[in-house]
Amino acid sequence: MKKIAILLGILIVLCLAMPVPSSQSNRAGHAVLPLDMDELKNSLSYARGNVKSGESWPRAIEYEHEIYDFRNNVFDRKTRTFTIKRQPLRIIPHAVGVAEILWAICPRERIIAFNEFAADPEFCFIADFVNKKGPVFKSRQTELVIGYQPDLVFIVFYSGADFRQKLNQAKIDYFDLGYFGSIASIQKQILLIGKIIGEEGNAGALVNVMGEQIKKLKNKLPAVDTPVRALYYDEGGYIPGRTSNFNSICDIISVVNVGAEQGIKSWAQIDNETLLRWDPDIIIVPKGSNLKYQLTGNSVLSHARAIKNKKIFDIPGVYLRVDSQFMILSANLMAGIVYENAF
Repeated sequence: MKKIAILLGILIVLCLAMPVPSSQSNRAGHAVLPLDMDELKNSLSYARGNVKSGESWPRAIEYEHEIYDFRNNVFDRKTRTFTIKRQPLRIIPHAVGVAEILWAICPRERIIAFNEFAADPEFCFIADFVNKKGPVFKSRQTELVIGYQPDLVFIVFYSGADFRQKLNQAKIDYFDLGYFGSIASIQKQILLIGKIIGEEGNAGALVNVMGEQIKKLKNKLPAVDTPVRALYYDEGGYIPGRTSNFNSICDIISVVNVGAEQGIKSWAQIDNETLLRWDPDIIIVPKGSNLKYQLTGNSVLSHARAIKNKKIFDIPGVYLRVDSQFMILSANLMAGIVYENAF
């Protein structure tokens, strides 16, 4: 018995001496992240401020509407005025990014329905909550949207013309947020949405939290002599450029987006020879695609730095498609990959 007690004592001492592993929410696969992912997500999911607007209802809101002409690779910006009679209490977001923003700044009982992609964890960071709250409609179920009798529907640049036309026919107010992809444009849209729904204080609080979390993340980054050059390679060989969300993710963590470096504005398609010539340090591909296998198995790319050094990383698509405040989650994940063993 005495020997057993001694052995148990030794085991307890050894267990106590072992290093405590990092929290799972501070990990992504084998990468350790600079910020705790759960805490970061929670801070970006609910924002409340005390600033009250001096404006009454109805109100006329002047704003800059921006759309991207993909054919000619240029932005079209126009100043518009949106007049709204009363504070909207029944709101429907037609896009994932808008749903994520509203979830953080709008009393949630005022969000009365969600698009199907907001209920898909491959596309949306709040999918679990959306599925619990509901209801959920498919993108083409315009009649269902009309049947919910919303005060206001938020649409974006890819909301179809038929959808808009049917909302007009039903005399349902909608607001077109246009195109936004960079972190700066998202912050601008958060403030605009806050003004439209009468929640300016909450919108301002969310933008402030974003700024604080970006600063906190930047302070965790290691000093490097030469910035890492990262390239996001999507299906069909499409690469994001300067105005993309990926460029903002790279900016936050002091990484060079090779697409922007090479002069791409929004998105452009490249061939294998171009990829080899640009020779990024790391390549990011969407998880679930076959792209990692295709790139590593391509003889033309066998001499590419990222392939030789086994620096091709697949990331869940939700982190690559993000168009909301949750872009900071993507930056946190990317930092853990780029600055391996730094945290």
